[in-house]
Amino acid sequence: MSDLPVDVSALIDRIAVPDAVPPVGDLPDDITGELAALQAWWQSVSTDAPLSWAVVHPSNEPSPTTLDAFRAGVDAADRAIDSGVTLLVPRIDARDDVIARTIIAMLSRKEASSVLPQPAGLPDRQWMDECAAIRDRVAATSEHRGSPLELLEALNAQAIAGVAGVLLAAAARRTPCLIDATDELAAALIADRLSHRAKGWWRAGSDSPDAGRTAAIERVGLPVGLPLQLTDDAGRGAQATLALLELLA
Repeated sequence: MSDLPVDVSALIDRIAVPDAVPPVGDLPDDITGELAALQAWWQSVSTDAPLSWAVVHPSNEPSPTTLDAFRAGVDAADRAIDSGVTLLVPRIDARDDVIARTIIAMLSRKEASSVLPQPAGLPDRQWMDECAAIRDRVAATSEHRGSPLELLEALNAQAIAGVAGVLLAAAARRTPCLIDATDELAAALIADRLSHRAKGWWRAGSDSPDAGRTAAIERVGLPVGLPLQLTDDAGRGAQATLALLELLA
C-alpha cells in the first residue's frame, strides 16, 4: 500500500477491535434466534451506551479530490458522534452502480458477471454492456488494487470515499455502523483494506441474493445482518435493524 497521508494514518492507528460478542447464554432467556444475535452484537459494540442513531450523509458538495471527500466523511462522523449519536448509518445520495461493483469485483477478486445480477426484465444486451463497463474499469485501474485511496481517485469515486471516511472515523471513535446497499458495501471494502480492525464495529443491514453484495459482505467478514434477502438500495435492512434495536432497548 502506498504511503498514506499523516492524518489518515493517525486515524487508522486509533482503531481497536471491539469487545468479544457475548455468548447467547448471557442474554435474557426470552431473547433467541436472530434477535439474540443482534442483541449480542449491540452489547459488544455499544459499551452499555443508550441507542441513539443517525443517518450520516457525507458532504453533498463536490470535493476537489477523493481524499477531500474521505476527510469530509471523517468530519461528518465526528460531528454526529460529538452530538451524542451512538450508532451511525452512512448513506450515499448520488449512486453509481458500475463504480461500486467495479470496486467489489476488484477487491473480492470476482469476475464482473459474478457481481452484477440480471433482474427480471433487464435485457441481455444492457446487462452485457454493464458487465463490460465493470470489466473495463477493473482492467484500467487494477494497478491501484493495493492502494485504496488511489483506486478511489482513479475511479473518481468521491461518494464512496466519503462513506469510507465515515466508517473508519466511527471505528476510531468506537461507534458502530450499519451498512446497507451496494455503494456502502463497496465503501466497506475500501475501508477494510485500510484497516482490518475496523470491521468489528460494522454490521450489514441484511443479507441479499445479490451476488455482488454477498461478495462484499463475505470478503469483509461482516455479520450478515437480518435474513431479509433484500436487493434494493433504499436502506430498508438498516431501518428494520434499527427498529429491532429500539424494541430491545
